Amino acid sequence: MSFLEKIRKNTWLVFFFISISLLFFILDPNILLKFFTENSTVIGKVNRDNIFLKEYLDYFQFLKQFREDEVDEHLKNEAWKLLVHEKVMNQQAKKLGITSTKKDFWKAIEKQSIYSKIIDFQNEKGKMDMNKFQFYLKNLEKLPSSLTPQIEAEKNIWLYEKNSIPKRIVAKKYIEMLMYGLNTSFIEALLNYRDKNQFSIIDYVFIPYSDIEKKYYKIQSHDIYDFIKKNKFLYKKENLRNLSFIIFRSHPSLDDEKNMDLKIKKLFNKFKSSNHNSIIVTNQSEKPFDSNFYLKNNLPLFLKHFVEKKNQVGSMFGPFKDDNIYIMAKLTGKKMVYNSVLSSHILISHKEAVRFYNNRTKKKAEEIAKTIYDIVIKNPDRFNSLVWEKSDDIVNTKKNKGNLGWIKYEEQNEAFKGKESFDFFSLKNKKGTIGLTETKFGYHIIRIDDIKDIKPAYQFAIIIKTLTPSKKTEDILYQKIIKFMKENKNSNLNTFINNARKKKYETIFLKEIKNHQWNIQDLNTELDQEIINWSYEKNRKEGDVKIFSAYNKDYIMVFLSKIQKKGYPIEEIKNNISPFLLNKKISHYLYNIMKNKHISLEEIAYFFRKKINKSCKINFYQSMIKNYKEPKVIGYAFSSKLYKTSKPILGERGIFFIRTLKRFNTSKKLSYLSSEIESLNADLRKNILEKIGNVLIEKSNIKDYRKNNI
Repeated sequence: MSFLEKIRKNTWLVFFFISISLLFFILDPNILLKFFTENSTVIGKVNRDNIFLKEYLDYFQFLKQFREDEVDEHLKNEAWKLLVHEKVMNQQAKKLGITSTKKDFWKAIEKQSIYSKIIDFQNEKGKMDMNKFQFYLKNLEKLPSSLTPQIEAEKNIWLYEKNSIPKRIVAKKYIEMLMYGLNTSFIEALLNYRDKNQFSIIDYVFIPYSDIEKKYYKIQSHDIYDFIKKNKFLYKKENLRNLSFIIFRSHPSLDDEKNMDLKIKKLFNKFKSSNHNSIIVTNQSEKPFDSNFYLKNNLPLFLKHFVEKKNQVGSMFGPFKDDNIYIMAKLTGKKMVYNSVLSSHILISHKEAVRFYNNRTKKKAEEIAKTIYDIVIKNPDRFNSLVWEKSDDIVNTKKNKGNLGWIKYEEQNEAFKGKESFDFFSLKNKKGTIGLTETKFGYHIIRIDDIKDIKPAYQFAIIIKTLTPSKKTEDILYQKIIKFMKENKNSNLNTFINNARKKKYETIFLKEIKNHQWNIQDLNTELDQEIINWSYEKNRKEGDVKIFSAYNKDYIMVFLSKIQKKGYPIEEIKNNISPFLLNKKISHYLYNIMKNKHISLEEIAYFFRKKINKSCKINFYQSMIKNYKEPKVIGYAFSSKLYKTSKPILGERGIFFIRTLKRFNTSKKLSYLSSEIESLNADLRKNILEKIGNVLIEKSNIKDYRKNNI
């Protein structure tokens, strides 16, 4: 068995890499290609920290592997929440100066990583043997990724662990720091331990409230109205609507698919024979033509394997279909580039630039940069001295004498991407070449100091098309919806939803909607606000149904089952207040019976015609009597005098009269408290952590750009 298979058996993390490799085949067309060209696309911010498209897709694909039956929209929102939580926790740790060390990293590999679960890396005692693991890593690093898909997957898994473990360490340290002061005291543990071991033996008589109500008292309407008048502020109800949904998904028919297949074949032949690749992509694809060149390792998996077999310009891939997405690609360019370039720069900044701020105008900065460029072109030896004299990158100048370090080909977009970008990696630029370029940081006079690793880079023209339902198919779906609506016109909510489920339509049952909320949980469509507004229209009535059409051609049928207006819902209040008022009357009645009288438990049993429950063992910690919680009764049993009959105790289910016969404690030596403290600490920390997490997210400035980018 390969290590890859063992990792699969021991952890879910491998799905990250499998899913990313298959990204082009399973994502919707709005995400396709953008991932290929814009891995650094920002889709949100958490307190000014960026959330990138790639990390969002990682989370989304992981959830998709395990929750295939759930709609993508719900999984995307779940992935978003996970990312936001991770960012917030790491930000708080960073503010406190919490970092991870190399020692922490290898300790985490040994204790918490996916590799610690693999038997091949364990010693005789079942603990991870780091020597075995280090030997495995050395061998893995020697092997080229292109050798087999398994090797590539194993390398990706190690890369993920290497990048994610430091984040986990920092988050763990932050949580441990928060939890440091959250400990159960010895006294708290002692009291809790004693409560668990305190017991009483009681006799008791129990009279259900229903018996007393039937025989002695009944709550009248005027009692309830009088109470509401005195306590109006407790019972005012807000404006709410209860909505349920049936979602009719729009899917292409077999005829739609056949017609699309014919169109794709014609397009493929046209694409293959044409020299106007960018024009065809612009006119036919759902994503624009990308003129960039990519190294093989930075291509999607399917194109990576493709160039291993066919790397001649003009070679065609596809057409390939996955679900309703068609992909075809044409190799339109190939060139040799330097994989790594060592360079230095002189930065001339201006007041419009990012990060390296200078008060000069942009025009003035350009003039200075061109002057310096002309000087170093004529006299390259002056470059180093001008770095010290003129560069606005002061920190880099002092530390590295203007040296930018080795920049890899795949990093070029982040390092230097300007209007007149200097091509670092072109074979035309030999060692010592000097160029001038503009970026968002200002103007750079660049010098190539060293070069290495010549590799091929590829340019592809990619056409992506989505199969959508034809008008005929849409009309058929709409007729089905109208028919369903007519058949269920007078149905109640349960029948309405059950009939939809019988036909295997997607349903969302009973969502309580407020007037000013901006989306509907679990629905999350562009129609949410329109649906909410409809439900709050003046002429709305309970039982109303409406069909809404979504942008993706799905239909949403909404059932308005309840309209709750502001006010005092008397019927509901009656149900809540009646037991309370009844208890008060019963208490007063029983108190008058027993006032200044020493009535025995036997006399009470006879008066109410109830039996005495004898010698019942009760526990202070559990507070249970015959499988029901009765804290008031238990409290009295542990505080009253022995053998004395109690006054009426208003319990949860009825009236109790008790007589305590015996109390005893089964607690042992204090050495047994260590497990008690651990148990209480675990409960305490869990509750506090949940509250802290919610507060941090609530107080954070979170911006969501997904609708604009995905």
